[in-house]
Amino acid sequence: MRRNDSFNSVGSFGGGGYGPTIIIDRCLSSHMLAARREESTEQDSPTMISTNFSSNGSLQQYKSYVNDYIRTIRFQVVVWYVGAVDVMQGQVVAKFRVSMFWNDDGGGHEMRNRMTRSESSEWVMQGRQKAVEHKISDEVSERAVDVPPLSILNAVSFDIIGKPEVKLLREKTKLMRWTCLYKAVLFQDETNMRVEKFPHDEHDLCIKLGILAHRGQGSRWDRNKWRLALATEEDSQRSTRVPHGLLVDHVKIPNFNHDSQNALNFQFVPLGFGSSKEDDSDECLEVKVHIYRESNYFDWNIIPMLATLDVVATALLLLDATSFFQRALLFLNITFVEIGIRMQLDSKLPNVGYQIKMQTILNNSFFRLLGLELESSMVYYLTHIRGWSVEHADIIDMIAASISLVHAIFMLHVYYKDKRPPMKRTSAPKQVGKPITCSPQMYGTPTTATPLLLPLNRQGTSQNGTLDQP
Repeated sequence: MRRNDSFNSVGSFGGGGYGPTIIIDRCLSSHMLAARREESTEQDSPTMISTNFSSNGSLQQYKSYVNDYIRTIRFQVVVWYVGAVDVMQGQVVAKFRVSMFWNDDGGGHEMRNRMTRSESSEWVMQGRQKAVEHKISDEVSERAVDVPPLSILNAVSFDIIGKPEVKLLREKTKLMRWTCLYKAVLFQDETNMRVEKFPHDEHDLCIKLGILAHRGQGSRWDRNKWRLALATEEDSQRSTRVPHGLLVDHVKIPNFNHDSQNALNFQFVPLGFGSSKEDDSDECLEVKVHIYRESNYFDWNIIPMLATLDVVATALLLLDATSFFQRALLFLNITFVEIGIRMQLDSKLPNVGYQIKMQTILNNSFFRLLGLELESSMVYYLTHIRGWSVEHADIIDMIAASISLVHAIFMLHVYYKDKRPPMKRTSAPKQVGKPITCSPQMYGTPTTATPLLLPLNRQGTSQNGTLDQP
């Protein structure tokens, strides 16, 4: 699993620490800034580069970094809607927009007929792998550009809302943006959808995105040349507060809560299929949102009621052992009340083939009442048939009551130990016209996006971890 949070292996480029990172970012930003100018100032580039690099081959290393940055396919994912989670089938419906950014190198179809300000044009998708530009002018002309064929790897079915849009964002660097709005039924990992801890279960809803077609050696989107990365601030042009994607604030998942501050988690993981043992270097992007179930209905309604019934049933042992009929009648009445609660709750419990925590709590409460009933009948037998004294019977009742209360307290601990503390709902401050500040230790963030660090990261850092939200 590729981490996006380490710069430990960059030290070989410069003097160690974050010094080389600052140099790379400064040159990369200057490169992008120069690309936005209407007139090229190539004579200024050697001066700028010479101030940051020595003459012992660092210029070639800088060009290598810039070229590797340009030859990446960068993703941005914005989630607009998440439907009800079906834990039985392991599926969830989601609506999300995927945007891909790349700098076209003309590998498939040369981009010619340079646009002028007097012309207007639009790009129209032709299939999944090609976009055609239609120019609106006196003479109609077309040109084509290859588009990375996006695949939703865990989609059962999906619909495209509207039509995909392709736009040339920057002519001089040939920065292209492809964007599409999907509504998809996504299947989730079976182990991630288990609900043994219901109603305190937690899950990671996942969207898997990747490029599967034409990724072989020498193909149009050769995986060794075109790496996968996250969109940067230069790509998103500050259209979102997080360049590589976010969960829209109004998203509400039925019966579940999520952390609004760190909603989406981005990870590049090895592709689980479509690759051989000899070449297993391709990856896919996993976008996850961590959710946990709202359990207040069970925490403050059902469990306190069951605990009260258990205390009342235990208090019945204070009756004399000779009052077996009164004891048994009250025990059975409490038992029938719990059976009614159980029948009402069964409709609210997930229909799975294994026992969940809530069923364990209900079963133990029911069995505890039956145990007290059996204890009362045994004491009655010992006092009336075997001739035991009432004092000995009271000792047995006290022992049974203590065991019952200890067992009830233990089951309360089993239930509440997995309860998640209430989350503080704080809205993120709005930043208008201010740059997004990110830690320089994040790969793919606005300040440090450079895919050349990817192979170094695989060798020099741990493979566990997630990308922190900027």
